[in-house]
Amino acid sequence: MHPLLKEHFLKALDIYTQGVHYDTLLEAKKEYFTITGQANDDDDDFEARMNSFNEWYVLQFISMRGTRTVISDYLINNPVDDFLAKSLSGVNYSLFEYVGKNFRGYDTLYDMLHDKKITLPKGESLPSIIKDDIFVGRVLTYENQNYLMSGLCVIPKDVRGILKKECKKVRKLKNPGEELKFLLKIESFKTKWIRYGHVDATKIFKFS
Repeated sequence: MHPLLKEHFLKALDIYTQGVHYDTLLEAKKEYFTITGQANDDDDDFEARMNSFNEWYVLQFISMRGTRTVISDYLINNPVDDFLAKSLSGVNYSLFEYVGKNFRGYDTLYDMLHDKKITLPKGESLPSIIKDDIFVGRVLTYENQNYLMSGLCVIPKDVRGILKKECKKVRKLKNPGEELKFLLKIESFKTKWIRYGHVDATKIFKFS
């Protein structure tokens, strides 16, 4: 990730997880893990899930006692240049497929929800994904470069067709709130699938 994005994300996370903000953190944890399912520290994806929570908390969560996201509040109290503020405030939370490197050697994602391709900077280390992996994640864009964050929820590949159909339905709504609910539901299905590992994923990823 770009050093400035990382610096301010981590500062916001540090400030808003202690002191007067601790109750907000607890509220967020209760909401997130109620929706997506509890995280156990012996799960293989525990670290990725906690990273995903941290990203959701800082960039997307709005407390019942407030009107702004953590990052919006942070930027009011810690002004940065307009381009950096826009980047931190404009996270692309979506369902992605890692399609590998393009002909110019750039790692490329297909944003399944918004139907577009996203290239990542050369030299950026990818989280633990391989070609054709499907995952829920977040991308920040700064200075015309796209940066994939580390909080990924990797989805079983055999539900790709199901998710592609649902993405089309949600995309037509053009409603960010519905997109958020859809993506969190996918995360909850992934947790359920892990808990019931013997069940075919297509039996769990049902949206109707």
